[in-house]
Amino acid sequence: MEVIPIAPRGFCKGVFNAIRLAKQTAIENPGVQITILGQIVHNRFVVEALGKYGIKTLDNPKSSRLELLDQVTDGIVIFTAHGISRNVKEEAIRRQLIVMDTTCTDVLSTQALIESASLAHQTVFYIGKSGHPEANAVLESYSGVYLIEKIQDIPSLDNRTEIFVTNQTTMSKNDIEHIIDAIIKQYPQAHIAREVCAATRLRQEAVEKIKIADALIVVGDPKSNNTMMLAKIAVEHNIKQVIQIESIEQLDTSILRKDMKMAVTAGASTPHKLTQQIIDYLKTYDFDNPAVLPKVDIHTLLDD
Repeated sequence: MEVIPIAPRGFCKGVFNAIRLAKQTAIENPGVQITILGQIVHNRFVVEALGKYGIKTLDNPKSSRLELLDQVTDGIVIFTAHGISRNVKEEAIRRQLIVMDTTCTDVLSTQALIESASLAHQTVFYIGKSGHPEANAVLESYSGVYLIEKIQDIPSLDNRTEIFVTNQTTMSKNDIEHIIDAIIKQYPQAHIAREVCAATRLRQEAVEKIKIADALIVVGDPKSNNTMMLAKIAVEHNIKQVIQIESIEQLDTSILRKDMKMAVTAGASTPHKLTQQIIDYLKTYDFDNPAVLPKVDIHTLLDD
């Protein structure tokens, strides 16, 4: 079996910085309650590993960040890499909580573009996923923004309306281009700012270039949008078998063959150790005497 590790894979700079800041905050503030509103990144192993540092994660898909904030009475509150709305940040400060904002710089850049367009009285079309925290932060911060998930969501406005179009940074470029084409067809005057972040784009392009693999393992949390996009792109580019798993504990060894070319990649919120554990196992796999699948070590998962 030939194992093909795809580069780049794993933590992007935004995720790395968010986790580093959370760990540093816990180390520098012993005994202080530290709470993250939502998953700092979409990976349950990261959430569990941060719990070992005494960091509490509040996460409920049915609750807004403001509703989650109601459960924080004191200490330090951390905002996730996906971004946060201005009203939540202002409310946390009003309650005299210590605020740590780990919003990714690429997300902040997109928000700045939206703010400039809003101040210029342009109508904003935001291509993204309903319910995703990055999209929620935008929709809660800026009034009059249209969320566009599919072509049918494009509103019918006066053809003279000034339109500004941007997108959630973790989207697939393939998923936004057909929507952008439809917007331009309806509103030729629209100004387009493609904001798929570099880390997401490079990982997607790397998957697109895989030509010799029989199968691809995509390592990442099922809630991670960028992980799902990698799997989707692999299917669209006719990789015969695409397997999406969270860790080695979910690896089905019955799919392995001696003549197989197995590629491995990971979402931008997936710890390097989770992916490397799978790669190492596959490289030493003995078909005559297969080793028992190892467990994930939460205690060392986030060690640098």
